[in-house]
Amino acid sequence: MMSTEKWRVLRRLAAAVTVGALAVALAACAPGGGGEATAAPDPDGSLTFGYFEPATSLDPQQGTSSQDIPWLLPVYASLLSYAADGSVAPGLAESWELSDDSLTLTLREGLTFHDGTALDADAVVANMDRAMTLETSTVKGDLSSVASVEASDDLTVVLSLSAPDAALPAKLADRAGMMISPAAFDDGTNLAIDPIGAGPWQLVEYSPGDHLTVERFDHYYDPESVLLSSLTIRLIEDDDTRLSAVRAGEVDVAQISAAQVQLAGTDPSLEVRTDPALAVDHLGMNISIAPFDDPLVREAINYAIDREALYEGIYRGTGTIAWQPFPPGYFGNDPSLENMYPYDPDKARELLAEAGYPDGFSFDFKTNNQPFRVQATEAIAGMLADVGITTNIIPMEGPALLDEFYYQNSVPIYFTPWGGRADPSQTLDNLFGPDGLNNPSKVTAPDLTSALDDARDGGDQDARGEAIRHASDLIMKDSRMIPLMFPGVTTVVRDNVIGYSTGLTGKANFLNVGVAATS
Repeated sequence: MMSTEKWRVLRRLAAAVTVGALAVALAACAPGGGGEATAAPDPDGSLTFGYFEPATSLDPQQGTSSQDIPWLLPVYASLLSYAADGSVAPGLAESWELSDDSLTLTLREGLTFHDGTALDADAVVANMDRAMTLETSTVKGDLSSVASVEASDDLTVVLSLSAPDAALPAKLADRAGMMISPAAFDDGTNLAIDPIGAGPWQLVEYSPGDHLTVERFDHYYDPESVLLSSLTIRLIEDDDTRLSAVRAGEVDVAQISAAQVQLAGTDPSLEVRTDPALAVDHLGMNISIAPFDDPLVREAINYAIDREALYEGIYRGTGTIAWQPFPPGYFGNDPSLENMYPYDPDKARELLAEAGYPDGFSFDFKTNNQPFRVQATEAIAGMLADVGITTNIIPMEGPALLDEFYYQNSVPIYFTPWGGRADPSQTLDNLFGPDGLNNPSKVTAPDLTSALDDARDGGDQDARGEAIRHASDLIMKDSRMIPLMFPGVTTVVRDNVIGYSTGLTGKANFLNVGVAATS
């Protein structure tokens, strides 16, 4: 374990890599290019992407991590989609109409799955029924406002709602809207390793924990956006190995850690970029496990964290310090919550004593075994030790850690990224709602439940923004969240890559991405 003093030294010594205020970046975010290549894309080109975390499942209705999304997007298409600025756009459905009591989707004509099964209204109904009733479904919370689903004709699907849900279109642009071939539901297909969707590429080979290789699907509904003939995603968990693979030309695009920005920037064949995103790094908690069930203990931890030290020592001056679920400049951000819990170890000790822990307490601090997360966990553990909270750090494989947190309810608190979502209610409902997958305690106070309902209600953005800010206020005043950083997404891109970018959701998406043709 490393002490807070060591991290303060790191803070003073770390080279700050300034990326600009997130508020400005969020306002200016628009589709952009990847590397500097200006040649036409090779129609037979292939690209290799280096990623840091394995998929928990290639079944979009049963995976447990937002980091599954880059593994899923090549194979699956969703009913709706995200534009680069995070807004909802057409997908498999060419149009939609939302009212307080229903969402009507109109599908494109002639859609098919990779196995040749028709993707019609009946297929959508079968997917929605499975997503809402499967015991192990991880998206049923996203669909909690849906009372029933029916096909009114071959191309029209009507979702009847039990309550208004302005966030539902955005949810259907995410995992909950990814369509699986219904033929796979009954024929014994193991979708966790053998995905059958209707996405831009179809499966060639999947080796769990190693790589996914896909090839162009000729019947994708938007063929002009599929510039790559084939795509491989390689799992390279070690940060240094992943960067070395890009520098050696074995990998074309990879996400890297903030600590690697300066080294990667010395290679003229690479572009290094940190794009803003609605992702937030925080301490995920199960607030049904003592002593984290006590708001005073959670508040003490908020005061015990030196976010400035994390910003400069761990994040190397990239990103924006987080004090709430949403970043500055975003319509759900509440300026009054900024710097709500400044670093104050004396205050933390007072709160622990008030909670009945004058000598502190100890717990097993489990963490994903990726180097960056272990380093962050060590830094946080040092800060907690300064106020009397001792920890036993236990690195684990990501899927095993998530299983223990989500389903076994045996992880009280851990350092985790929360992937960006296009609609703020997706974040609030998942992290704090009574049915939220990322709220394993399922504990939600009545006033917060009401605020979450109001945030989901129809209405203009100003009204929703007020409701979202109210929910954030309740969350932070009760320390249901310990936010740390809005990190952005740092990517290194080789100069032969055309068109790579991440939108505000921060997820790798390879549509409209190509590699330059070689003469």
